[in-house]
Amino acid sequence: MKSMRTTRTEKSKLRRKPFACISAWGMFHVGRQIKTALVILFIFTAVAFASCTDAGNSEKGSDSMTESGITEDSDTGEGKTVLPVSDSEIDIAIDFSERDYGQIPYLKKFDMFAATWAWCNDFTASPQLDAKNLGRISDIAELLPETIRTDLFMGHYGIGREIGNSPLKNGTTDEEYKLVKGVTDALKANGLDAEFIYFASPVYTGGGIDSDAWKSVGDLEKWNELCYNIASYFKNNDMNVKRQELWNEPDYYISDPEKDGVYFMGSWQDYIDLYISGAKGIRKADSDVLIGGVSAAWMNKISKNGELDAFLTQSLAAGILPDYVSWHFYGSNGGMKMLEEYISGARDCLEKSDDYATVQQHLNEFNVSLDTSVTSGYSMVRLVLNTYSRLLDATDITRVSWTSALDRNLEGSDAQALINPKTGERTPAYYTQWMYARLPVAPVRVSSDTERVTVLASAGDTRAAFIAYDTAFENNTVTFDLNGVDFEVCDVKVYAIDRKNPQNKVSSNSPVLLGEYQNVETESMKYTVTIPEDGAIYVEINERDSEVNAHERKSELADKVVRTDYWYDGRCDGGAYAWVSTKSFVASLGSGTSETSVGTACAVTLDDMRGVELSFDTTVSDGLKKKSEQSMFGIIVSYSAEGEYGKSVYYGLNGIDGKRAVPLGTCRDYDLYKSLGEGSGIYRIALDSDAPENWDGRIQLTFIINDIEKSNGAEFIVDVG
Repeated sequence: MKSMRTTRTEKSKLRRKPFACISAWGMFHVGRQIKTALVILFIFTAVAFASCTDAGNSEKGSDSMTESGITEDSDTGEGKTVLPVSDSEIDIAIDFSERDYGQIPYLKKFDMFAATWAWCNDFTASPQLDAKNLGRISDIAELLPETIRTDLFMGHYGIGREIGNSPLKNGTTDEEYKLVKGVTDALKANGLDAEFIYFASPVYTGGGIDSDAWKSVGDLEKWNELCYNIASYFKNNDMNVKRQELWNEPDYYISDPEKDGVYFMGSWQDYIDLYISGAKGIRKADSDVLIGGVSAAWMNKISKNGELDAFLTQSLAAGILPDYVSWHFYGSNGGMKMLEEYISGARDCLEKSDDYATVQQHLNEFNVSLDTSVTSGYSMVRLVLNTYSRLLDATDITRVSWTSALDRNLEGSDAQALINPKTGERTPAYYTQWMYARLPVAPVRVSSDTERVTVLASAGDTRAAFIAYDTAFENNTVTFDLNGVDFEVCDVKVYAIDRKNPQNKVSSNSPVLLGEYQNVETESMKYTVTIPEDGAIYVEINERDSEVNAHERKSELADKVVRTDYWYDGRCDGGAYAWVSTKSFVASLGSGTSETSVGTACAVTLDDMRGVELSFDTTVSDGLKKKSEQSMFGIIVSYSAEGEYGKSVYYGLNGIDGKRAVPLGTCRDYDLYKSLGEGSGIYRIALDSDAPENWDGRIQLTFIINDIEKSNGAEFIVDVG
């Protein structure tokens, strides 16, 4: 292994190298129109938000409020722009050089859910795909999900209606997948993976559209065969279905599961049998795909009444323990009490056996409300960001899928979609998630003595940014003191979500652009702005001529990803965290602040890695050191040979060389220790140098932390070369 440590200045130059693989997934604002002769200043009164038009269209003026409510300012005479400052009631300081490793990073673990009717809303005998919603996938991709989850709805009017739709159809013909493939092709074109729910029961397995037949599987042997055939088709046709889930909300019934199940007719044991039979079929067809189970409507109930325990015990005994346990939550106006019950209930069950230490939690249908008057309104700004923060703190929930990314284009439907299906308008929830998506991953220190405004601030390789949102139900004027930006000169953009001054929400995926400032000197920056009631501002400070941060780029490694696994030694809030984006390959590793969670790991399986050298642009907390003989902090490379992991090399950061066997890779202690390096810098690993002779080109790249002092961590930007 070669290693290199660089100074911060040298590192800044190195990290700006061009990426050969940049797609629509991570490219924003490609065609921006900027008039460099003008500098448009922030809006700092409630009236100021009243006429937020194209910032580049204003005429040059003095340092005073214009009729439009936009203040304009000339430069300093030295070619540098000065941001506006005025009197304010609140002062908040942000130091972008002080990374907060005790806080869970702003992980991009938020995915999307779209019900089958979002893709196929013509409930006839010959349904067609909805071209309008397929065209909106690119808009959803700007929110940086990795996956869109949807139900096949076999035996009914979903995109999978032709799969097994006769005694002679068993999921093996192209005809059966015409609609499904139309969806996966559109997702792939936008850099997204699919997660499909094996639901409901078609004719081939004893179901069908007549009456409630689709709610139960009459023939488990044919169900096993059908699941095998479906998984085989997905794999053999390269459809990027990396997660596959068995059934939807089998626990959701009115009074009697055998008589009035909403999506499943039968006992809980019937569901367990259905899961085991189907999962065995899927695993036989595809040893790599992630398989999920339960898909619970009421996780608080099934965790208390023993049903989740029974599911885990029996699936383990059958040799088909799920890779993830899934559940759904739709809050009431952001209420948290029931959400806490769901999280703690699942944890209590998963903590009962070490055998469950690799089982992930997926909250794969999530919204803060079922009330469409709420979900389409501006209170969603606060509700979304508050709930995001709560879910980030739950480090054992690895994926969260928003309901709904898209919804049916039918007259009279009560859509919860981020984009209104009838008008095309983006909702406040969409704009909130757009802000969060652009926010760099690594949190930084915020000093504030007010609870009226909440700030999420972070720094990346070419960007410092923050979201400030109202938590007091009123306008608040704030002066921000900005320090520690990692580049001398920057460009600044300010966006707002404001109920009193909505923009043309059909034509733009970004919120209102309040101001655009070029050639700003980063030393001693201050500015004043009003945070609108039920709204937010997003301030983006980009290095000159750079508008794409590391977490928005598509890595060359993304197309080599097979699956992602996790391991947990203790599940709790604010515990140790390990996470990797399989699109950008920005990885976060940290000890959190809880004493309950000692260790965790995130492992990404990659194929076709012969001849590859990996680089790790690494930022490390001060004081990171070995605590015990089991202390680990770094990267494990496990090499596959003949289908099994036979050798592993552990690259410890800061000389941390402890040992802790975990149920990933070889499932034993590493074979070879090497130092990754000391402190922040760029380090490289030549994979071939330590590979066994019979290496088949597959590795498991594992980021691991164990027994490290609290509030320590690191961020890795992983790249090829």
